[in-house]
Amino acid sequence: MRPTTTQQGAQRKRLSFSYPSRNGLFAATTPFTAPAITLPPGHFLALPPTHAAPSAPSTTTSTHADIPTSAQTVTPNLAASNLAPNTSTTASADFEVDVRTGFLPFDAAVERLPAEYTVWEEALWAARGEGVVGQGLALGVDGLKEQVWRKGIEEMPVLPIQSLLSSLPELRRAHLVLTYLLHFYVHSHPTLPIPRTTPLPIPASISVPLLAVCPLLGLPPILTYADTVLYNSHPVHLHAAPSFERNPYVKSLVTFTNTSDEAHFYLTSTRCELAGVNALSIMRASLDEAFMADSLSLTRLTGYLNDLAAMIDHIGDIILDVRNGCDPAIFYHLVRPWFKGGDSDGPNSAGWAFLGVQDATAADLSSAAEHEAQASTSTQAAGGEQPPLKGRKFSGPSAGQSSLIHALDVFLTVDHAPKQPGATAEESFMIRMLMYMPAPHRAFLQHLATVPHPIRSLVTANAGKRPALVAAYDNALEALKRLREKHMRIATLYIIQQARRPPTAELIKMGAIPPPVAETQVAKDGQKHVVLQATSLSEIIRDEEQVLRLQREEQEEGDEEVRGTGGTALIKFLKMCRDNTVGAKLVGGRQ
Repeated sequence: MRPTTTQQGAQRKRLSFSYPSRNGLFAATTPFTAPAITLPPGHFLALPPTHAAPSAPSTTTSTHADIPTSAQTVTPNLAASNLAPNTSTTASADFEVDVRTGFLPFDAAVERLPAEYTVWEEALWAARGEGVVGQGLALGVDGLKEQVWRKGIEEMPVLPIQSLLSSLPELRRAHLVLTYLLHFYVHSHPTLPIPRTTPLPIPASISVPLLAVCPLLGLPPILTYADTVLYNSHPVHLHAAPSFERNPYVKSLVTFTNTSDEAHFYLTSTRCELAGVNALSIMRASLDEAFMADSLSLTRLTGYLNDLAAMIDHIGDIILDVRNGCDPAIFYHLVRPWFKGGDSDGPNSAGWAFLGVQDATAADLSSAAEHEAQASTSTQAAGGEQPPLKGRKFSGPSAGQSSLIHALDVFLTVDHAPKQPGATAEESFMIRMLMYMPAPHRAFLQHLATVPHPIRSLVTANAGKRPALVAAYDNALEALKRLREKHMRIATLYIIQQARRPPTAELIKMGAIPPPVAETQVAKDGQKHVVLQATSLSEIIRDEEQVLRLQREEQEEGDEEVRGTGGTALIKFLKMCRDNTVGAKLVGGRQ
């Protein structure tokens, strides 16, 4: 059932996202000045830590105290002292890491923005076909519905975000809505026979407010794991504390396809995050013992590391549970194409050009981009040649953006950093994915990486006297290796295997992109017809023996070039992460 508006009895006006536009339906886009996008004064990420040496008094201190900034409104506990928090625990709320929900926000996600942003919500609702499977915008098919919707986006007014600054949940919702609109706009364009050679222009109605919201959350201007998972779920009981067993997350607020398969895919990651709360608790307790480092503490640490291994195995098993509600063919052919970012065509991707924003501003926010696409000249306008469009190559949502998995790597000192200059996209991927996390979560990982008593150093220092401690540490790493192998099994089943099959007729009816026209046969009537597999959806999912066989085929060159939504050669990247994990072991690793 369609969600109700936040204002009871409010008139709901039908916008031209669903029907051909009529005169007067949209207000004309007025001239605007792109806002200066910088880290706001008083933001805790821009301030020195409390344990740092005192700095000279700032001439702007009184200004910060007298005039609330957007950062002060969102994080008043940090702005009060104008200093970053002196966090000595991995459970600090200043990192937006909750002891009850981990990296998931404890407060329920906002389901609809305030009334003044109804045009955004209506555009998203129309793009999704009002929640009906198969009625949303089509992938790569330039039909009348897609043309009308995109025209509505291009004519949509540029809305200011000032009224969102007092609510962190509403800022998260704004980023979610705008980035879903961004991906609907990009991927409803007709599919080109060859990769795009010029950047795709993104209308100012999306790019200007999105690039204003991004620095307040520390997120890039693209759909992220935070949008699809962290900010996109509701538990069974909305007003009760979320719990893995008693009050699990069961609802995804926004999907591209309206299918239960897509919702289950997101909720599987949500369950992993909620299960990770216990892992974070074990990590926190382990660091407390590392601080003491006496005989009793080392004994306790041994037990904690073995407990952590069990929790990592539990998270890996949840990853495998995605098979219980998400059909691999539906995911690959209907859901996954919407995720692709501006770098999805690999190193030669043209990227996306964010219109209406000063180029310097866009460059400041492109730290998450692998690199700028080559500047290319746009079509000639009436007044002469337009300035060249600069494409930004951001990556789409990926499990590699999960702060939980990065936290396990950091805690166990698994190094994914490139080993030499000129690293490939695969070698730099995990480091680059840090920029796709909310800023407080990046700060948490940085804090975790700089604790004064790292676990690995403590285990190494006591290796001769406590072999059980070494075995427990390696046990945790072995569990992390198993988690990555389980991820590889899912990637093989959901991506590698599906890449070898064209979509079925049933999937095409649901919105999948048909196979290339070249794949045709001549029928008795002399006409060419597209060859579609008659395989049913249920027959596509093979048993474990076939999955294991496909894993043994990882070495095939074609598999190496199947790219993830982050633009990397998928199997090559996953194998690299697994090998880095094995290499961190004290016994049998790289040492």
